[in-house]
Amino acid sequence: MLSRPSDNGHTPFGDIFISESPDLTYWGRHRLVMGTIKGDESAWQSTKIGAGSVPIETDEGWLLIYHGVINTCNGFVYRMGCALLDLDEPWKVKKRTRNYILGPHELYECVGDVPNVVFPCAALTDAATGRIAIYYGCADTVTGLAFTTVDRLIEYMDERM
Repeated sequence: MLSRPSDNGHTPFGDIFISESPDLTYWGRHRLVMGTIKGDESAWQSTKIGAGSVPIETDEGWLLIYHGVINTCNGFVYRMGCALLDLDEPWKVKKRTRNYILGPHELYECVGDVPNVVFPCAALTDAATGRIAIYYGCADTVTGLAFTTVDRLIEYMDERM
């Protein structure tokens, strides 16, 4: 299970952890997967990050589409990025995007119950073509749908590191 534990004092707020369970009731072996990136190098994910859709198994690793948050003078802005996790040891990050892959731009992404939010919720993959349909929350009000491919996301991580 990927999660972002955030109680007072247990873990730093804003990091992605992986946990294991023998029965889906009791969880343990919590390990840090990745944390925020401070400073200007990748500011869109400097305040907090969190897992999004279920990771997609690829030949190169688990493709994770996640969200990152920056705190601006106009409030929080949620954007999407992706990372490639090791197939056998998914707590090890092989690479991740420096720049976001989708940010709030359209009116329905910028205006709503929580403005300036794109938040990945689900990703469906066609194994034959590698096409991915990403369902995402828009301003915590409506659901959007974006399309890409596994190859395109992996290439984007390579170009932007």
